[in-house]
Amino acid sequence: MTPIDFYPFETQSKSDWLKLVEKDLKGKDFDQTLVSSVWGQIRQEPFYTREDLPGTNQPMRFHPPSDIPGMSPRLWSNAVSIYNTSDPKTNEEILNHLQNGADALILHLEGNENWDTLLKGVLLEYISIYLLPENNELTAIWDFIQWLKNQKLGNNQLHGALLWSPTSPLFEGQSDFSVAADEGAKLLEAFAKFPDFRACTIDLARYNNSGGTGIQEITFGLGELIEITTHWIESGLNAQFVFENIAFHSAVGSAHFPEIVKLKSLRKLISDVTGKFGAAQDQESIHLLCSTSQFSKSYLDKNSNYIRQTYEASAAIIGGCNTLWVRPAEGESAGSLETRIARNVSTVLREESYLDKVIDPSAGAYYLESIQAKLEDILRENIAELEKNGGWLAQFKSRIVQKEIREARKSTQELIVNHEKVIIGANYSIPDEKLVNNLLFHPIQEEEYALLPTRATYLLESKKLNQ
Repeated sequence: MTPIDFYPFETQSKSDWLKLVEKDLKGKDFDQTLVSSVWGQIRQEPFYTREDLPGTNQPMRFHPPSDIPGMSPRLWSNAVSIYNTSDPKTNEEILNHLQNGADALILHLEGNENWDTLLKGVLLEYISIYLLPENNELTAIWDFIQWLKNQKLGNNQLHGALLWSPTSPLFEGQSDFSVAADEGAKLLEAFAKFPDFRACTIDLARYNNSGGTGIQEITFGLGELIEITTHWIESGLNAQFVFENIAFHSAVGSAHFPEIVKLKSLRKLISDVTGKFGAAQDQESIHLLCSTSQFSKSYLDKNSNYIRQTYEASAAIIGGCNTLWVRPAEGESAGSLETRIARNVSTVLREESYLDKVIDPSAGAYYLESIQAKLEDILRENIAELEKNGGWLAQFKSRIVQKEIREARKSTQELIVNHEKVIIGANYSIPDEKLVNNLLFHPIQEEEYALLPTRATYLLESKKLNQ
C-alpha cells in the first residue's frame, strides 16, 4: 500500500490553478488568450481537472462480447471500397483484399451485377458486406435479395447493412419522400430474417463530407432518423423492429478529440431517441459505420492525406466504430498503393497501437467527458428546435438544412484560403509553393437540393490551380 506521505504536495483546486495562470498571463485576457471553441459552440478550456467531470462516468460498450473465446475486448471490421462491380475481374480484387487484412466490403453497386461472379469464393458468413447503390438505384438490391434465396446462408450468417435510406433520393432531386419510405419498408421486411444485416442506414456522413460541423452532422442525422422512423411506425411497422434494422454512417474529420466525443454522444442519443418511440436499444447493439472524412483531405499534397486518414481512423476506433472504412482521397481513382495503405491503417492501429485491448480508452478523461456533456446538451436543444420548426423534412424542403451546411463550409474554406487556419500541405509547408503530387481537380457544381462531398481546401486548390 502506498504510504500516505508519498505525495508531499497539497491538493490544489482548479481555482488555485486558475489564479496561477492569470498571474502568469500578466494582465492578458484569459478568454482571448487561452480559451477556444469546438465547432464554434462548445467552450474549450486550456485545462481540465476532476472538478470538471459531469458526475459518475462509466466506460461505454460499443458491441456485445465476442462469442469466440480469446478475442480482444474491442472489435471492429476493416472495410474497403469496391468499384466496377459489374466487371468479372473485380472478384479477383475482392479476394485479394480479403486475403490481406480486410473483413468488410463496401460494394458501390452499378445495377447490373452478376452476384455469382462478383462474390465467387467469398464466404459471406465470415465478413460484413455493405451495399451502396449508386444513384439510389435499388434494382441491384432486389437482385441481391433474390440471389440470397439460392445461397445456403443461415439467418445469422449475413452481416452488414444497406447504405441507403428513404432520405437519400431527396439529395438526388427526387421529391416524394413517402414513395421512398414505402420502398424502404419493403426492404426492411425483405431482410427481416437476417438480424445482423441492417436494411437501412442513416447517412450522417453526408453532412460532414459536404462541410458541416460535428454538431450539424448529428443534429440533422438524428432529424432524419426521427423523420423516417415516424413515417414507418405510423404506417404500421413495429418500433422495436424498425430500430433494430437501422445502421448509422458517420464521417470522422480532423478535430481528433471532438470527433471521439461526437461518436460517443451519437451512440447515447440514438439510444435516447429509441426510448422516445417506446422501443429499447442498448448502446452496444447500435451499429456504427465510420469512414474517414472526404472534407478534410487536400488535393494539393496527397501524401499529407495518409497522415490525416490515420488519426481520423484512430478517433473512429476510440469513439466506438463497429466498422472502420478508411477512404483513399482519390476515391475510385486510387491506385494499388493508396488502396493498400488505406486497408492497412486498421491493422496497424490494432496490431501495433493495441487499440483493441481496452473497451473504452477515453472513458474518464476530464477533457473529453466535460465536452461530451456539453455537446449532448447542445444536441438535445438543437433536435428539439428542429422538431419544433416542423422536423427534418420541412427544413430540408425549405432548404434550411442545405443553407446551414453551406454556411459552415464557406466559413472553413475562407479561413483556409486566407491563411487564418493552417492546413499542412495546403497553405503551409508546401515546397517551393508548387503542387506536389496534386490530384486531378474538378469544379464542384451543386444543385439547390444537393449536398455534395467537397474539401476544406477547395477554394485554395481552385486559386492555386488557376495561377
